[in-house]
Amino acid sequence: MSLMTNGWRDEKYFALYTFAALIILLNCWLFKMNVWLMLFYQQQFGLMHTCTVSSIVSGIKPFVNAVVIALFIMNISAHYRLVNTVDTVDLCFRAAFHTTPPIRLYSLIFFFVSFAFFLGTFALFCVEFISFGSSLGTAADASFLIVPMLSLWNIVPLLYYDMYNRIVRFYCRVLISSLDKEHHKRHFSLKFYYEQFLRITNVQEAIGALFNPFVFFSLAWSMAILCLTIYFLTQPASTLVDPISPEFHKKPGMVELLNKKVAFALGWSLIQVIVAALNILVICSAGMQTNETTREIVDHVLRIVPDANADLDRFQISCFVHKMTTQFMWGMTVWRAFLLQRTTFFTLVSVIITYAFLLLKLKENPDLSPRTFPYHTITNHTMATVATTMMP
Repeated sequence: MSLMTNGWRDEKYFALYTFAALIILLNCWLFKMNVWLMLFYQQQFGLMHTCTVSSIVSGIKPFVNAVVIALFIMNISAHYRLVNTVDTVDLCFRAAFHTTPPIRLYSLIFFFVSFAFFLGTFALFCVEFISFGSSLGTAADASFLIVPMLSLWNIVPLLYYDMYNRIVRFYCRVLISSLDKEHHKRHFSLKFYYEQFLRITNVQEAIGALFNPFVFFSLAWSMAILCLTIYFLTQPASTLVDPISPEFHKKPGMVELLNKKVAFALGWSLIQVIVAALNILVICSAGMQTNETTREIVDHVLRIVPDANADLDRFQISCFVHKMTTQFMWGMTVWRAFLLQRTTFFTLVSVIITYAFLLLKLKENPDLSPRTFPYHTITNHTMATVATTMMP
């Protein structure tokens, strides 16, 4: 029986790794195409042209997806450990406090937000598809699934991280509620509460083991995208069709077509900017609330000190306090570099603004400004390539 179980487990791992490898290869190929498109725009219009920046911002999605999937696949053992740890804690809390986290509600929020995000990107792609008069029945039909999925893969790990933080905060609130009742009638000893507290910290440590690389990478690319976007917004307004060869002015609808291409490119870039901002907001907010709710447990434990039998519990209280001093090792952190607190969010915002002002100093560099060409330098072939290759 064990041989059959091991064989089934090996097949499951093989299927998982194979599927993950195919998804990573697909994202790598798409990122390669986006890099080619970005280099083409940079060569023709300059680094800070609308088309170049929008291709950088929206074109980073496959790269982010490939890295995040690779990180989770490499940490697959940490994922199983997290699930087993949460199951153990849930059994203990169910037996002691007769309660369990509303997993159905959390799952419903997870799938609702994911579906809404998928539906929004799918609707934008459909509008773009119809606007340009494209027809079905070609190889491009796969884009109806691939394009929304590229955006969805950016948001799913973030929602997964937030869901586990909600579970931890639920256990913390249950413990706090039970501690408040101890002032009226003692139900459990502080040793029991300390054991439950250690189980909660074990869950947080398991969350960190799985999500710390993702948190660090997400904050890094999100800050980079936001800084690039802020810098681009400070540049002089430029459009794809200015300047343009005189022949294109004579072709009916060409100027409107190219401007429409730019408009949709900016729309996809806006979605990626929103995802970058959500990464910073959700990671900081979820980690901050979890850390603060955990510290509230110790605060409620210390309120028991004035009670009559507190002398017997002072050792356990000192254990609580000592454990909290090591929160940077097991709490919600950015790869143990620093805790996720209220100051973390304001620090990240300050860093973004500071780098934005520093980047403004590069504004005088002609290599970074949108290029202006005489009419003969932008050929018909160049503009035709732009009109046919600008994809989300």
